[in-house]
Amino acid sequence: MGRRKSKRKGPPRRKNIEPLPMLFDCPFCNHKQACEVKMDKTRKIGRVTCTVCMEAYQTSINLLSEPIDVFNDWIDACEEEN
Repeated sequence: MGRRKSKRKGPPRRKNIEPLPMLFDCPFCNHKQACEVKMDKTRKIGRVTCTVCMEAYQTSINLLSEPIDVFNDWIDACEEEN
């Protein structure tokens, strides 16, 4: 006589964390993956620059800011102007 089989499940698998993008589509020249975000957390400044049309935007950031936040601030500022 043997033991009964355990019905215990194995540990759940961890999902891979995908990094957030650093390149975005330019709202002015419509090139794909042309806008690069650079964040200087010591100076608390975030910069977005298009490598094709050379449009640039700069905003203040905090320690919790991500590149998508800087890009969205740029899009919001463009919509306010129009």
